[in-house]
Amino acid sequence: MPDELAGNQGASGEGAGSAQDQGEGQGQGEGEGQGQGEAQPITIDWGGFRTSLGDLGKEKSLDPIFAAEKPGEALTKSYVEAQKMIGNSLRLPGKDAKPEDRERAVNDILGKLREGGILETIPESPEKYEIKLPQIEGFEPNEPLITGFKQAAHKMGIPPSQAQGLFDWYINYQEDQDRAEQAEFEKMKQTMIIEFGGLYQRKMEAARRAVAKYLGTEGDTIISQLSPAIGKKLVMAFAEIGEPLLEEALATGSLTGIVGKEQVKAKIDAMMNDPKSPLNDLSHRQHNEAVDEYTKLQQQYIQLGGK
Repeated sequence: MPDELAGNQGASGEGAGSAQDQGEGQGQGEGEGQGQGEAQPITIDWGGFRTSLGDLGKEKSLDPIFAAEKPGEALTKSYVEAQKMIGNSLRLPGKDAKPEDRERAVNDILGKLREGGILETIPESPEKYEIKLPQIEGFEPNEPLITGFKQAAHKMGIPPSQAQGLFDWYINYQEDQDRAEQAEFEKMKQTMIIEFGGLYQRKMEAARRAVAKYLGTEGDTIISQLSPAIGKKLVMAFAEIGEPLLEEALATGSLTGIVGKEQVKAKIDAMMNDPKSPLNDLSHRQHNEAVDEYTKLQQQYIQLGGK
């Protein structure tokens, strides 16, 4: 019986050993098979998943995802693109944002627009602005003005092209103003010629002498910087003030080219005393012109203080 038992035990041992070997073999085979194979796809009921989302699952924007051949891939791709879009999005500051938060948000928005090439980049410093000046003969740039303009443009964050546009507008505006002032000056000059008549040259010389005496060498510059209307009043006032100075120069013979009272009186007497003068010959074809000239000389003589 012990032999039988021994025999049975041996048989059982062999069977157990075989089973153990077989188990190990199966484990190794399964492990090797799983390691060498690809990951098994996960089966998901996408229709049920959408239904489980409730009202969120009813969003129309989800239709392309769940209608795709691979909803999981479509959902993942949509999420990645959404994250990229959020990273590149422009976030406006709230109405109750603090000033520093608002400034930070604005700078962030402008920075993204400039990085995207939508807005121009602001120069690093005011000196980096390249302002093109007009190519006009005789034009002299106002360097302090240009420097101040660049500093203001940089402080306000104005792009180069807009800075150039503003500068061009200012130059054109100044040019228009200069033309308008020149036109107004010419108009003022013509009115003075009409008012002074034949004494225009004399009055201008008298005004020049008075300005030089009382305002110095900068007198002409001072008057030229005034508006034409005010400048005219000053010139006419200085013309009266300078009349004695002019008479003194005429009396001493130190001034030529200006008609004095005595010279005008001599012309009048010459016309009156010359029997051959058209003034004294009613039949002369230039009689009317002579009368006009005589009348002007008389008016001029009176303006010069004659009686």
